Amino acid sequence: MAVLPADARCMDTELLGLQACGPDAWLLDLALPELLPSLAPGRFAMLSPGDGSGPLIPRPFSVYDQPQADRLRFLIQVIGPGTRALSRLSPGSPVVCTAPLGNGFRLVAPDRPVVLLAGGVGSAPFLLYGRQRREQGAGSTALLFGARSADRLYDHASFSDLGMDLLLATEDGSQGFHGNVLQALEQGLDSGRFDPEARFAACGPEGLLHAFSAFARRRGLDAEISLETYMGCGVGVCNGCPVATAEDGCFGAWPYTKTCLEGPVYSVLDLVF
Repeated sequence: MAVLPADARCMDTELLGLQACGPDAWLLDLALPELLPSLAPGRFAMLSPGDGSGPLIPRPFSVYDQPQADRLRFLIQVIGPGTRALSRLSPGSPVVCTAPLGNGFRLVAPDRPVVLLAGGVGSAPFLLYGRQRREQGAGSTALLFGARSADRLYDHASFSDLGMDLLLATEDGSQGFHGNVLQALEQGLDSGRFDPEARFAACGPEGLLHAFSAFARRRGLDAEISLETYMGCGVGVCNGCPVATAEDGCFGAWPYTKTCLEGPVYSVLDLVF
């Protein structure tokens, strides 16, 4: 089974700035004390305020962007005491960052289309995904980005700025497709807008990932998911993030996998989900 990534390290970083991107979400920029290599989309970090103002247990966040080798950006939705403490920090504040952790998405050949599905802050792994696809000179990269309402389509302009084929969906119909991203995907496949031979990937609330996994298996799609799992450590010690494996998947008879070590990105065929 997997072990802690060799490039992971715990760093004392500095908050460069916070930028609001919705009624309850922020883009958080960190300056690192050392250089990191280019990170695979879907890898994550454990973050906590360095001044002790937050809970003792850090919180996991996908790397949203890597503007420079010594900079990381995160998309943070305020939903509890840990994220609230981070959102209240001022530029120059210390932030403890353990990164990079986990395993990210496997990029495919540039000429193969990719279709991404995001629900709310589930868009977090996909900005880096789209940026690396553009650097590859890749062809079609589509993002179906859904939320309850238009004001929670966080920072969506950044995805279209990368040249991604962006399809917005809102459950209340306030912007884009009226419905959820899975309904938009099904319509896009049935109409021929999306190639069923593409690589598909999804990240978002658990309900979306369950529904997408079942849909992908039913339609025979080559698909990955990035799990948003509660974690206490991010390094495989606390055993707080297990997920059941499929007997005929890549983990064989091993009944559970730790999301922080073997994940958070998995093929839909490798999990009982």
